[in-house]
Amino acid sequence: MLKQELETLFSDMPQFVQEKLKPVMLNILERAADLDAETDKTSEYYEDERADIIKEVNKVKYLNDQWQLINAKKNN
Repeated sequence: MLKQELETLFSDMPQFVQEKLKPVMLNILERAADLDAETDKTSEYYEDERADIIKEVNKVKYLNDQWQLINAKKNN
């Protein structure tokens, strides 16, 4: 479930960002797949790992936003 949401989010990002952050995105997707496979969704591990993944996703989103700002300034 989380992995699918992240795949959609990452695929909507520009190709340049996807290429530059590919290793990071693949790592996040792998961790999300492992988390989706967890049977105990209420465990402390699950909650901590999900929070860590969300932090990493927010960093990727921030870099994507920054790239879009730089690109917009360059095009104006």
